[in-house]
Amino acid sequence: MAPQFSFIVTTHLRASLLRRSLGSILAQSVQDFEIIVVADALDAGTAAAVAELLRPQDVFIKRNGRPGPAESRNAGVRAAQGEWVLFLDDDDSLEPHHLAALDAAIQAQGPQAQVLFSDIQVVKENRSESGVEFLQRDAVPLGHVPVETLHLKNFIPNNALAFRRSVLEGCEVDPHLASQEDWDFLLAVCAKAMPRHYAGGGAVVHKDVNPGTRRGSSESSNDQTVVLDFLHIYRRWPAPSEAWREQRKALIRSVGLDLPQNWF
Repeated sequence: MAPQFSFIVTTHLRASLLRRSLGSILAQSVQDFEIIVVADALDAGTAAAVAELLRPQDVFIKRNGRPGPAESRNAGVRAAQGEWVLFLDDDDSLEPHHLAALDAAIQAQGPQAQVLFSDIQVVKENRSESGVEFLQRDAVPLGHVPVETLHLKNFIPNNALAFRRSVLEGCEVDPHLASQEDWDFLLAVCAKAMPRHYAGGGAVVHKDVNPGTRRGSSESSNDQTVVLDFLHIYRRWPAPSEAWREQRKALIRSVGLDLPQNWF
């Protein structure tokens, strides 16, 4: 029998963080799930973690090709058997009640529940070779944010979302985007069903205060990459109204680009 939930965990040579992520899934009070770990590279630590923590019903995929989470998530979706799909990066985690709260929301909302999202907690931490130092935890409510804000920018972290698997048909994460690929993917899903908020979830976003440079060799190149990806997404997913078009134009103008409104 297929599970109700499929967790897709993407990882890249961070075995200690992967252990935390997988441990938070295995600690869920609702246990009707499978775990699909997709690694774009493999070392001894990652191999040991999946060998120790994955159960017989879980799946491990070591994929080839360019590194990055986009193709890993696509591979995970193709392998998923659950009615609902959840994404979890190897550096994030979930509180033990997360699936129970999600399951209650699914039952309460019925067939209208196609894409759901919860509030989050943000944990700041200092990661180093010697380990992870906890610094601060803050609750971040998301239910007050109009979901239409997604037409301007993303405000929902990946691990706060849950997708009915059928709504993901025909949607893929774009591996060519250098940033904002989660948002682009979410907008593709929004063309079918807008996300609905539910209370009580336990998604935890972990932020390293010393993350290093991921996309480019300087802060300016990082900023430029993000702006270019915003413009690409705006062109791919046109604003649904003139009001949102104006807000997009204002946002891009705030970083120094004054483009014609018809661009958005």
